Amino acid sequence: MYKRGLVFFTIFSLLLTAACSSQEQAQPAEVKRVSVETVKQEQVSQMSELSAVLQPWEEAVISFEVGGRIVEMKHEEGDSVRAGDVLARVEDQDYELQVAASNAAVQQSAASLSKVQNGAREQEIAQAKLQVDKAQIAYQNAEDNFRRVEKLYQENAVSQSDFEQAQNGLNLARKDLENAEQAYSLVVQGARAEDQALTQAAYQQAVISRDAAATTLGKTQLRAPISGTILGKLSSSGNLVAAGTPVYRVGNIDLLKVILPVPDRQIADWQVGETIAFDLYGQTRNGQVVKIHPMTNASTGTIGVEVQIPNPQRDWFAGQVVKATKELDGKSGIFVPVEAVLSRGQGEPHVFLYMDGKAVKTSVQIGQIADNKLEIVNGLQVGDQVIVKGAERLFDGDTVEVTGGTTS
Repeated sequence: MYKRGLVFFTIFSLLLTAACSSQEQAQPAEVKRVSVETVKQEQVSQMSELSAVLQPWEEAVISFEVGGRIVEMKHEEGDSVRAGDVLARVEDQDYELQVAASNAAVQQSAASLSKVQNGAREQEIAQAKLQVDKAQIAYQNAEDNFRRVEKLYQENAVSQSDFEQAQNGLNLARKDLENAEQAYSLVVQGARAEDQALTQAAYQQAVISRDAAATTLGKTQLRAPISGTILGKLSSSGNLVAAGTPVYRVGNIDLLKVILPVPDRQIADWQVGETIAFDLYGQTRNGQVVKIHPMTNASTGTIGVEVQIPNPQRDWFAGQVVKATKELDGKSGIFVPVEAVLSRGQGEPHVFLYMDGKAVKTSVQIGQIADNKLEIVNGLQVGDQVIVKGAERLFDGDTVEVTGGTTS
């Protein structure tokens, strides 16, 4: 009985195994559903998105050109100012004294110049002529006396000492007459040309010193070089500052600017005068390209593009980061959706082509990405059927069924 049951169980097991094996052999291969796209030559657009920091259109850090103690600072941060407005002052007493001293020097030099240019007065000329006349009379008397003594000396009527004394008197009288005549000539002719030039130069130097002192006095007032808004108050009244110490920061924020770091390979797509869209926390505003910088940044490989952005309400602020969006010129070529290109591990990029109901693995060489599509530089031809959806589940040679996409 036991043996009969064992035989029956063995036969049943063999029959069951054979039936299962028959069913497995009869089961058809799995058909994977996919969608495809026909490869074609197309031109795709590329969006360039760049970020940059807003800056005042015009900005200046203002400092005194002279040192001193600040006695007044009129404006606070946020105040509007116009070019030329006085913003602050330093103590000016020492500078005023310098101006007074230089004015006195000018007056003194002017008097000296007037004297050498106008010459002697009539009274001075008459006095000099009188001295010449007196010297002439004295010389004539000395000459007459010498002639008389000389004659007596020849007759041995006077001593040699008397003769020599008369001769010396004549010589002295001649010198006095020459000196009187030279003094009279100087009074009549006036100062020499070189003396006049020297006095003129001294006067001009005094005028220059006076003007320089006045200019320095004016620098004790700090004036706004541009119209704009006080962006920073960098000192306070009572502080002792040196020349060049920053006191205020002023900027024009009715207009803002950004300098966009454009990759050098894209710079040909940017033109002065074109409009660029900007986004700041959901707010959009257009700006205009006003300058393209002439050099590439060696560390980043970018070229600065300066864009002007209107800000009449002053609701955008310097220091905020904005995003610029620009559509670049489209490139013509073969492009496929990003999801169609696969790369497992370290293998080469590849796609699956639909051929006669099969998935055929095909290696490709990719280029740039644009508009969520990859450029295929090599590996595909116009008219190929590329599997897009479902490609990630495929192996080379899989049977596939097209359920979507374009097959023509």
